[in-house]
Amino acid sequence: MKNKTIKSLVLGAVSLIALVSCGKTTKRDHLIFYVWGDNTELASYEKIARDYEAETGTKVEVQLATGNYYENLNISFSSKDQAPDIFFTESGEFLSHLASNKIMNLEPYIQSGALDVKTSSNSDGKIELWDVNSAYQYDGENVGKGDHYALIKDWSPDFVMWYNKSHIDEYNKENNLKKGDAGYMEYPSQDVPMTWDEFLDMSYKLRKENRYGTMLDRVPYKHLMEWIQMTGSSTWIDNKYFNNEDPNVYKAFQFFSDLQIGEKASAPIIGPTGVGSGEAFANGNISFAFFGNWAYSTYSWDNAGFEIGYCPSPVPAHADGTPLTSADAYAGSCGMISLAVYKDTTLPDEAISFLNYYMTKGNEYMASKGFNIPGNKLVANSDTYKNPENAELAEINQYFLNVANNYTHPIVYNNSIGQDTFESILGKYVSDYLSNPKGTTLQAVLDKIAADVRREI
Repeated sequence: MKNKTIKSLVLGAVSLIALVSCGKTTKRDHLIFYVWGDNTELASYEKIARDYEAETGTKVEVQLATGNYYENLNISFSSKDQAPDIFFTESGEFLSHLASNKIMNLEPYIQSGALDVKTSSNSDGKIELWDVNSAYQYDGENVGKGDHYALIKDWSPDFVMWYNKSHIDEYNKENNLKKGDAGYMEYPSQDVPMTWDEFLDMSYKLRKENRYGTMLDRVPYKHLMEWIQMTGSSTWIDNKYFNNEDPNVYKAFQFFSDLQIGEKASAPIIGPTGVGSGEAFANGNISFAFFGNWAYSTYSWDNAGFEIGYCPSPVPAHADGTPLTSADAYAGSCGMISLAVYKDTTLPDEAISFLNYYMTKGNEYMASKGFNIPGNKLVANSDTYKNPENAELAEINQYFLNVANNYTHPIVYNNSIGQDTFESILGKYVSDYLSNPKGTTLQAVLDKIAADVRREI
C-alpha cells in the first residue's frame, strides 16, 4: 500500500500519454544532452560530446540549465520536440520522473547488450555499476529492486568535512599552545569522527571577525536528513509520514539549529564575502565545509593558498559522550547524479549509444579531470582515477573511495512526496524558527512539518 500513490500516478500518466501522443513528432537530427554545472564541467561535457560525434557521426547538443533545473526540464517535457534526449536526475527526483512517464526503462537495452552493463547475464560488460545504483531501480512496488531506469554518471560521499589547517595552527599560536598542552587543538582525525558537541565547540573557538566555523548554504535540508540518518533513525515513518515524534529526529534538528542560532557557528546563507560556502572556504572565511570530492576541482581549492584537511562528518554521541561510530554514522549519505533517457525520444538507439559512451570513455575523461567518483566502478578503480598526476588529488580520491566503500549510505527519500515539496515545507517553518527561536518550540515546528506533509500526501 505504501507505494500505491506512485503506482496510480504511473498508470494515470501512461493513459494520458496514450491519449496525447497520437500527434506527429519531428525526428531531430541530433541528440540534446541537458546538464547543470560550472564552466569547467560544461567544457568537459562538450569535449565528451565532440569526441562522441567524431567517433559515431551523431551530433550531441549540450544544453546548460539556467534557473531551476527541474522546473525547466519539466517544461521541456511538455513538447516532445524540445525535450532533451539525455538528462541528469537525482534519487530524490527519480520517482517523479517515473510517475509522469518521462523516463525510459533501460533494462531491455542492458539485457540486449546495447548498454554494456555487468549483470549476471552479461558478465563481460564494460560498465560495472556500484551497489548504490539500486536507487534507480524500480519493480513496480519498491525502489531498489527490479529494472534499471538510470545509470549513476558519478557519485560522492557528499558530506565529508573539509577543513582549513591554517586556522587551527593560528588558534594554537595565538593561545601559546603547544602539542601536549591542555587546550591544544588537534587536527580532526581522518578515521574517527568528532561528536556534534565537539564540532560546535571547535567551530566557536575558530570564529573571528568575518570568519565562521562553517556555512550550510548549499543543500542545508539534505544535510539535515543526513544527520537524522546518522542517529540511526529515519526522516520518515513507513517511508511516507514525517517522523516528528522520534527523539533522534529532534536531536538532529537541534544540532541543525545550534549551528545557526545565537553566536552562530555557521555563517548566514549569504556569507561574509557574499559568496557560497565553496568560495568562502577557498577565501578563508569559513573553517569547515561539507562537500564531496568534486569540490576540490570545482572551486580550485588546490590554489587556495593553505593546507586542506578532510575528515568524517561529525556524528551524534552515545550517552557517555563518545562518538557514534557505526557505518551509518560516518560520512552520511551520498550524492548520486544519474543519466536518464527521455521515454519518448525520437532517437532511442542514438541516446542509448551516447549513454553507453558516456559511461565508458566519458567516465574515463571525467576521472582524469578529478571530479566525482566515476559511476563506472571499473573506471573508479583504474589508475586514471586512483593515480592522477596531482599527488594531493590522488590522496583525496583514495580517501573518498574508502569512505564510499565503507561508510556511505544513500539518503532515504519519501516515495509519496517530492523532495522539492518537502524542502519547501522545511524552509517555511525552519526559517521562521531560526529567525525567532523564542517565538515557538522546536517540537511545535516538527509537528507543523508533519501536518503539512500529511496534507500534501
